[in-house]
Amino acid sequence: MATERVVVEGATKTFGAGELTVFDALDLAVRDGETLCVLGPSGCGKTTLLRAMHGLVPLDEGRILIDGDAVQRPRRNVAMVFQHFGLMPWKDVRENVAYGLTLAGIERGVLDERVRSYIELVGLGGFERSYPHQLSGGMQQRVGLARALAMEPDILLMDEPFGSLDAQTREILQDELLNIIQTTGARGSRAPSTVVFITHSIEEAIALGDRILVLTARPARVRDTIAVDIPRPRTVASVVAHPRFVELRDRCWRLLRERTVA
Repeated sequence: MATERVVVEGATKTFGAGELTVFDALDLAVRDGETLCVLGPSGCGKTTLLRAMHGLVPLDEGRILIDGDAVQRPRRNVAMVFQHFGLMPWKDVRENVAYGLTLAGIERGVLDERVRSYIELVGLGGFERSYPHQLSGGMQQRVGLARALAMEPDILLMDEPFGSLDAQTREILQDELLNIIQTTGARGSRAPSTVVFITHSIEEAIALGDRILVLTARPARVRDTIAVDIPRPRTVASVVAHPRFVELRDRCWRLLRERTVA
């Protein structure tokens, strides 16, 4: 059995002096080497849960363990990709990608090589000196992905990173992410072994995930966990064409609708 890299035990988070509980007594585990996609109704605390995994948001009750250690602050082997890019507008592409490495005190020669490698990996070679306002939304999200990957994390947390993109760009980036996850040592890079991916899209969860965790409406708990038994390597097109796709999609829909209507 695969080692559990991230373990959430009895996690509860409230806001407004306890008036709003977003998730309550939540338990889950993320295995080493898997991509776990998390689905749930809007407002059920998916983003808050991911931020708690990263050490950005404290829990009111329970705990989150990474490699057996309680999460209290961000860790160097865990990186996060935000929904709204999170780029610094006064920094160019190279400076944005290098930002985390600079804070970590990475030696200049290593930093330069990593930045170059990951900018190339996400297809932004030639745009190193461009600023965020000069880039399309898809290109900005590539910068955010490169910045996270440049830290060479063991665990990658992704908060609906493609949710605001048009359908064509979204599928292109889904395929590129699949390729990065499924390929180790690509262009000298080291792919993260474990990914937690928040999404509202059932199709995206099936395409990317090894398992899909379906949460209930707020206060969120785990409704069910679904194994995606579609072999890798994958592309979005190959997943949609697979005989299991419709069955998996319908199962996810039923789970979401049951909890929404209840």
